[in-house]
Amino acid sequence: MLFPGYSSQFVGMGKELYDSSRVVQEYFEEASNCLGINFVKLCFASSDAELAKVTHAYPALLLVGVSTAYRILELYPDMTISCVAGYGIGEYSALTLAKVLSFPDGLYLLSKLSQFYTALREELDAKSVIVNGLTARKLKQICEEHNVPGACAHIAIYENKHDHVISGHCDAVNAIADSASDAGADRVKEIDLIEGFHTPLLYGLAEQLKMYLTKVDFKDPQIPLIMGINGKETCLAKKAQDAIIRQIAEPFHWDTVLKQFASVDVIIIPAPSKALVAEVREHFPHKTVVGIDTVADLQNLRAFIKNKTSDDILDEGTFSEVASAL
Repeated sequence: MLFPGYSSQFVGMGKELYDSSRVVQEYFEEASNCLGINFVKLCFASSDAELAKVTHAYPALLLVGVSTAYRILELYPDMTISCVAGYGIGEYSALTLAKVLSFPDGLYLLSKLSQFYTALREELDAKSVIVNGLTARKLKQICEEHNVPGACAHIAIYENKHDHVISGHCDAVNAIADSASDAGADRVKEIDLIEGFHTPLLYGLAEQLKMYLTKVDFKDPQIPLIMGINGKETCLAKKAQDAIIRQIAEPFHWDTVLKQFASVDVIIIPAPSKALVAEVREHFPHKTVVGIDTVADLQNLRAFIKNKTSDDILDEGTFSEVASAL
């Protein structure tokens, strides 16, 4: 399973599953009680601008992603999850599904992170751009040529072989963007800094969040968990804890994360993200990639999994139960 990050949110996400599943409804109730936010109103009846606020989007994405994942597991109790990961703050959903964090603790940490980021962003002279068409080596070279004390930028996200996000001081990012275009980049586009994250400029934010980790109980993953800080499986609670702190101020290796899914037959994205579904399908054109946001999506997933019955993923009895539940 893969969980999307910030910018995948939209008003109405998860509505069909909420209307048809008591499990999803219970997660909405719990999240609303934990944070004092009416998530039914926020997710289904607010505005794009209101939902896009970091303090709203972060916990809302965790809520919708985790509740959707558990709806899937309710319908397919014999399903084996080979590995789980998340893009950016989607890692918190992965941590929750892997039982490293409890659902309330995940909400708590994301609430704190979003509050700290909102306050810090007002003080930052920073921006992010995505560069398409240059290798990481070439882009690193360009960054090194333009970085000077007080004006630095670095690769924040390794998206894939030729796409990378640069984040840092505005002057440095602008200079690097110009040089990248001159060096033959296919496209250089500014994106919201919150999508870039993963920059040394946010080291203070990482230190702030670290203070609150002592209040949270981290446990060893119960599902193979891939962390974006290095694209490797994390087996220990302490390493998972360190990884979510480090990813705030260090590069996110999404390209390496995806490599860990090379041996998986079906990749499930249990949250609304057409962009992530399209990206993963492009990366793995011969794999089945299923995004789940509606009842119809669950029915499609049933069809995909049923094709795997010869591999003993689910038995026919389970399919009869699932069909009646949908």
